[in-house]
Amino acid sequence: MLKTPNAETLMQDARTIHAEAEALTTAGDWRNAAEKGWLAAAAATAALVWSITGVHHHTETDISLGLGALSYRRGGEYTELSIWYGYFTHNLLYEAFYDSVYYEDLPDLIQEVADYIARAEQLAETGA
Repeated sequence: MLKTPNAETLMQDARTIHAEAEALTTAGDWRNAAEKGWLAAAAATAALVWSITGVHHHTETDISLGLGALSYRRGGEYTELSIWYGYFTHNLLYEAFYDSVYYEDLPDLIQEVADYIARAEQLAETGA
C-alpha cells in the first residue's frame, strides 16, 4: 500500500494501462502499444514521486524532473529508474509512437515496463 490513496490509485492505473499495452502488442498494434507502454511507465513514475514527495506532477516534464530530483538526492534504485524512464520515453513515446519507428524488441521493451512498475511500486511502498 502506498502512502497516499491517490498515489495507490495511480499505480493501479499503471498496471491496468500496461495490461492494455500487452493486449495491443498481441493484437499487432505496436504503435498504440508503445504509447500505452510509455503511459504505464509515466503513471508508475508519477505515483512513485507523489508517494515519496507528496507532490502530484501532471506533465511529462514535471514527472521526469521529479524522478530526476529523487535520483540526485537518493541515488541507487532511483537513478536506475530514472535511466529506464528516459529510455522508455525516448523509445516508446518519441520513436515508436510519434515517429512510427518499429523495433523488433518492442514487445520485450513493453514487457520491461511491467518490471519497472513493480520496482517503482516497491520503492514507493518502502520509501527507501
